[in-house]
Amino acid sequence: FNMIHSMTGFGREEKLINNKKIVIEIRTLNSKGLDINLRVHESFSFIGEYLRKSVKEKLIKGKVDIILDVEDTNEDLQIPFNKSKIKAYLKELRKDFKIDESQIISNLLSGNSYVNSNINFNKSEEKKIKILLDKVIQKQLKYRKIEGKAIGDDLNKSISKINSYITKTISIESNRVEDKKKKFKSYFNELNEKFDKSRLEQEMIYYIEKWDINEEIIRLKHHLKFFSSEMKNKEIKGKKLSFICQEIGREINTIGSKANNFEIQSLVVNMKEELEKIKENILNIL
Repeated sequence: FNMIHSMTGFGREEKLINNKKIVIEIRTLNSKGLDINLRVHESFSFIGEYLRKSVKEKLIKGKVDIILDVEDTNEDLQIPFNKSKIKAYLKELRKDFKIDESQIISNLLSGNSYVNSNINFNKSEEKKIKILLDKVIQKQLKYRKIEGKAIGDDLNKSISKINSYITKTISIESNRVEDKKKKFKSYFNELNEKFDKSRLEQEMIYYIEKWDINEEIIRLKHHLKFFSSEMKNKEIKGKKLSFICQEIGREINTIGSKANNFEIQSLVVNMKEELEKIKENILNIL
């Protein structure tokens, strides 16, 4: 039962309301907080407070880009321009400058300062637009849930892979310690000089403890189990998973530094690779 919700989402609706084509689009990406970026046609001034409240309550977190646009299908021109203002502006410029009219007009029309907006909404239309906005937000939430499931699947795959690398490490580890003991004994047996056997045993125990990675493996397996259980939590939080990741990373690093074995160190590199994937995915959890 997956409770993960992604911060990545998309929702869009287009609707014709009394010959006015309404377009509402919301895109979201991951962010540490809530960052709202609005591109809203001036005729939607009535919806500003309702829009921000809805986004804050329902989308909660993420970089949110919102487009609210309208086109009056009754108009011959989609955007009527104030010609008299532009003519006066060009006339003033000609007094002092040699100008390229086509370039100036192009620049002017790419902004909003010379655009007339004759579109207004009545109360009934405003209500319909708010309903349309709610629909887009619901689409967003559905998209986030689907993306969240994909994140959950990826996290489970990475955890499973790390566990398989641990199993391989354990099989190498049992032989590794025995090999070290044999090498110690072989080395001292080759010496012609007499040596203190009890002292040799003490030294062997010291070095074997130094190389032993069983405790790290036990802790690593515990952290992975804890991570998996937190993913099933209804109140799942990316921040908490990130803290558990730090502990997982610490144990993997210690195994790598203590192992002193090529095969185990190769497995550690693989574990680190999966851990990086986990960290990237966690950044996108709501």
